Amino acid sequence: MRAKILIILTFAAFAVSSAQNYHEFKEDNWLGTWKGTLNIIYPSSSQSVPMTLEVSKTETPGKYTWKTVYGESPKTLEKKYFIYAKDAEKGQWILDENNNILIDIYLADNVMYTIFEVKGALLNSVYTNSGNSIVFEVLSAKSDTPVVTGQGNEEVKSYPVYVLQKAVLTK
Repeated sequence: MRAKILIILTFAAFAVSSAQNYHEFKEDNWLGTWKGTLNIIYPSSSQSVPMTLEVSKTETPGKYTWKTVYGESPKTLEKKYFIYAKDAEKGQWILDENNNILIDIYLADNVMYTIFEVKGALLNSVYTNSGNSIVFEVLSAKSDTPVVTGQGNEEVKSYPVYVLQKAVLTK
């Protein structure tokens, strides 16, 4: 009986320690300058532009700069953000646009997820960090044109994707 209790307690302690690390922001994996090509894929066309992601520490512990640059000089689009934990143990982070816009991020297993709506478009972004690369993907759909199927409690709304943005970024 004691052996069973010991095994259960050991398993429970392992499960708790694993869950705590699941949402960890691993600076060694994320910090640095990441570069690649952003492919923007529409139903009937596509285009590619250079992309850079710079993630660095700030003077505030636990707060990081998150800067993306699209295109090449002299025609670049630069976006400067901050990221910081709202509740690190639960994987809840914030992308702060530094203009009163805050976007929720979910961090799990070295992947950052966001879903937000702007100007009638739903955007689902994912940053998957393998340590050697970051795969960045954004799916866009129009929020006002769902395809509705089913009825009552079985109703489902789906949102057709009209553009995919994808880049593989490396240091």
